[in-house]
Amino acid sequence: MVQIKPQDADRFLSKPDPGIRVVLLHGSDTGLISERASAFAKTILGKSDDPFALVRLDSAEIASDTGRLADEANTIALFGGTRAIWVKVAGNRPIQAAVEAVLANPPQDAWIILEAGDIKKGVGLRKLCENARGAAALACYADNDAALDRMIDSELQSTGLKMDPDARTLLRGLLGADRLASRSEVAKLCLYALGEASIDVEAVRAVVGDAGASATDEAVDAAALGDANGLDKAFRRILGSGTAAFVVANAALRHFQLLHRIKTAIEDGVPASTAIERNAGGIFFQRKGKLEQQLRIWPADRLMAALDRLDRATFDSRLKANIADEVIGQALLSVAMMARVRR
Repeated sequence: MVQIKPQDADRFLSKPDPGIRVVLLHGSDTGLISERASAFAKTILGKSDDPFALVRLDSAEIASDTGRLADEANTIALFGGTRAIWVKVAGNRPIQAAVEAVLANPPQDAWIILEAGDIKKGVGLRKLCENARGAAALACYADNDAALDRMIDSELQSTGLKMDPDARTLLRGLLGADRLASRSEVAKLCLYALGEASIDVEAVRAVVGDAGASATDEAVDAAALGDANGLDKAFRRILGSGTAAFVVANAALRHFQLLHRIKTAIEDGVPASTAIERNAGGIFFQRKGKLEQQLRIWPADRLMAALDRLDRATFDSRLKANIADEVIGQALLSVAMMARVRR
């Protein structure tokens, strides 16, 4: 049993503890959960070239075969080294027994990453991982100012840029609800300001939350609706404007996570209108019609498959930066083809 304070989460994930083989990431900030899961997997794998070192599963697969998780955890890597088993936890599929089996016989060369949503204290996997030896639970909630400053500084450091104090204050006020969204906005701002001595207030006002977001929404909606031609045009236009492909990939991940939360609620008996209002009440009204259409196209299990495809592409694009645009473009196109088949 290990209690991880929120401020110590990133430090804990950067140095995997051999005594803790199951790590649960949960909370309301799905972007932060996804980012931390991806970073932890990358840390575990290091520079491994073994294509089987990273295994992706979802809770439906584990629920239908309770021994699958333990089998994967105790499989020896093809070329030696460590392995990461990354599990997407969604819906009401019970996997607690499978996780308990792993904790009873923990693997020697693998870690289990459980990527979940918001779980109440004292319930299910959260209760198990907060109390079991060999497991840890990390809560991921909206960033405070200190966490935002660390994230902003990491992006600035990677580009060699500086930021005026007033600009930083303004930027912080526009960020925070979702880590992936926040990082995408800061990265876009840095691209816009390359060549300048410092980022000022005018640059923040020009870029963060600007019309460029509508172009990204257009590309994501096209992928979710199976409109391959519309996706191609929007994606090319975004790249032509100087916006990096990962901005679109992160937006797609957030949108499909949103679709999955709504769809899961609907399948659990919540009226569609209520599920949409609870999860997407702040979405621009002109997109709600498209959102409703997308929910009719995508069942929950296919949304999980789309999220897995986008996750892998985002991860691969970081390892293969020279072809990142192509990797992400192909992933978005494959998602559009999945939607087209459903239509």
